[in-house]
Amino acid sequence: MSRLNIIGLTVLGLILLTLPLYVSSYMTQIAITTITYSMLGLAFGLGMRVGLPRLDIAAWWGVGGYTTALLMKMGISFWVTVLAGGIISVILGGLLFSLALPRGMIAFFTFCMVLSMAVYQVFGSVPLFGGWGGTTGVPAPTFFSMVIDSQREVYYLGLFFLVITVTVYYLLYHSRIGRAWDAISSSLKLARSVGVDVVRYRLVNVLIGNFFIAVAGSFFVSYYRAAIPSIFSFQAGVNTIIFLFIGGFGHSLIGPMLGAIIATFIPEYLRFAQTLQSIATAVVVILILMFLPFGIMGIVDQKLMPWLFKKKWYARLNEWSVRRTESSELVKALRK
Repeated sequence: MSRLNIIGLTVLGLILLTLPLYVSSYMTQIAITTITYSMLGLAFGLGMRVGLPRLDIAAWWGVGGYTTALLMKMGISFWVTVLAGGIISVILGGLLFSLALPRGMIAFFTFCMVLSMAVYQVFGSVPLFGGWGGTTGVPAPTFFSMVIDSQREVYYLGLFFLVITVTVYYLLYHSRIGRAWDAISSSLKLARSVGVDVVRYRLVNVLIGNFFIAVAGSFFVSYYRAAIPSIFSFQAGVNTIIFLFIGGFGHSLIGPMLGAIIATFIPEYLRFAQTLQSIATAVVVILILMFLPFGIMGIVDQKLMPWLFKKKWYARLNEWSVRRTESSELVKALRK
């Protein structure tokens, strides 16, 4: 990672760490929702790295949420329920996707859509989950003796999960597994010709996504204090596609998070006019598809970065950063 990227991430980290200190309670609430949606959008971006548009996100989001809700009402620690929800999502996903993935992308796409609708009906129909009224009265999570029940504490809990998610995804994208995923997204035939097991790498991809989607569900239920079927509807899962459209498909990390911020703030500021929320969101997506096919980050890549490179101070800073990076890599290679 270049020094410029490190500086940028440091500035972003400081903003996120201090956000609850200078914004209102209402804005903190929106930030908590944005964190959840960012984790879901990141999972959709993860699937797109292997050419799999996921319409089943709401299902696994619900699995994580309901696992936390039911187990916490039984007195089990929140942190144990987070792991339990993730593991259950991975096991169930492994059993189901091992049947769908070998049949290709279209079969996977259809299977995910049916799965999401079926899980939604199960949550609402099975008495164990509390019916359509959901499972309510979920206790607040704790960290040793501290009860995490204020908005500020919940925000930092969500930020903790988001940082872990982004870190894991970043490391995966820059690993051997990530290179295999890139080969699959570029060309299935080319990937197979160089020995990449497409089905196996795709299965690993969606199972990793399942785990972190379930973590997002556990976190959201710990904030909402209830697991209700309407939260985990098929439409909620489809909305994650919008996040990547708005942010930009070419950026699997920053794109979904930027899209989640924009897609969350528009409905919130139009809450006074419920009929305008869906219309405004649809208009934004249509305008982006028409005029910004590469999303908001496309402007950065095509307009902002070329403009910056024309500036002498930026060119010198970038050249210095590259040289520092190459020098550190050379030192590491010599040490080996």
